Amino acid sequence: MTTPTPPHTYHIDHSDEAGHAPSHPTHQGAYCLLVHGFNGEPAEMRELANVLRAEGMKPRRLLLPGHGTNIYDFAAHGWDDWFAAVRRATTEALGRYEWVFLIGHSLGAALSLAVASVEPEVAGVVALCPPVRLHGPTQRLVERLRGVVPAIPTWTEDVHDRQGARSLYRRNVYPWTPLSAVHSLFTALPNLRGMLPDVRCPALIVRAQRDHVVPARDGLEAYELIGSTQKKLITLERSFHAVTKDVEREIVFAETVTFCHEVMVGAHADHQRSHHGQQRHPHQQQASLTES
Repeated sequence: MTTPTPPHTYHIDHSDEAGHAPSHPTHQGAYCLLVHGFNGEPAEMRELANVLRAEGMKPRRLLLPGHGTNIYDFAAHGWDDWFAAVRRATTEALGRYEWVFLIGHSLGAALSLAVASVEPEVAGVVALCPPVRLHGPTQRLVERLRGVVPAIPTWTEDVHDRQGARSLYRRNVYPWTPLSAVHSLFTALPNLRGMLPDVRCPALIVRAQRDHVVPARDGLEAYELIGSTQKKLITLERSFHAVTKDVEREIVFAETVTFCHEVMVGAHADHQRSHHGQQRHPHQQQASLTES
C-alpha cells in the first residue's frame, strides 16, 4: 500500500493562532491556552474559545507542530515536539498573565496535563477525554504495521451528532495518518501516567461514556492519578469523542467556565485569608454528571 502524495500545503485558518500573549507584561486577567487533538486543528476549540472570550478571558488556540502543513511534516513530529510547543506557550503566558489555564482535548488534554505537572504556576487544567492508556490491541496493530506502511487512512470523526457537527464545523484534517506519529503518542503514555501525580493545580477531567477513541476508563484513571487536592470528574453519557462539537458540548462549555471562575474566586479568597493570617485548608471535589 502506498500513501498518496498530499498537497504541498495543508490549509488552516491562521486566525486560529490569534490570541498570543501581549507584547508587554500585564499580569492581569485570565489566559486560556486551548490545545486540539491528534491530527486535529484549532477550529475544534473555536466555539469554546468564543464562550471563554465572552466571559472576559483571553483564549489562544494553539496549532501543534506537524499540523496544518502536510503529512510529511506531521510524520516528522511527535510527543516531544508537541509537549515543547505547549510548554513554551505556557511559560510565555505565565510571565504575562495573572491566571493561566490549560484546556485540551484528547492529545491536547494529555499534553495539558503533562505541562501542568512541570509548571506549578498554572492556575488550572481542563482535560477533555485525556488518553492515558488507549486500546492495547490498537497499539499492537500499529507496531505490526509501522514497518510495513508509512500511513493509514484517517478514521472518521467520532461524533454522535455527525450531521449537526458537519453543519457547524468544516473539518480540515489529513486524510492519511502517519504511523510514526501514532507510535509516538502510544510510547509517551507510560511517562504521562508517571507525571500525573505531580499535577497539583485544580483540575477538571471530562470523559465521554460512549467515546470510541479514548476509553472512558482513561478519564477515570487520569482523575485518580493526578495529585490535585481540588479536582472534579464529569461523565458525559451521550457524547462520543468529539465533545467540543457533540450533543453535550454546552455542558462542556459551562463546566469549563464555571471551573475557571471558581479557581480564580477560590484563590482570591485564599489570598484574603492568608493576608489575615489564617491557614488555608484545601478541599477535594468529586462529581459526576449524567445527561439523559
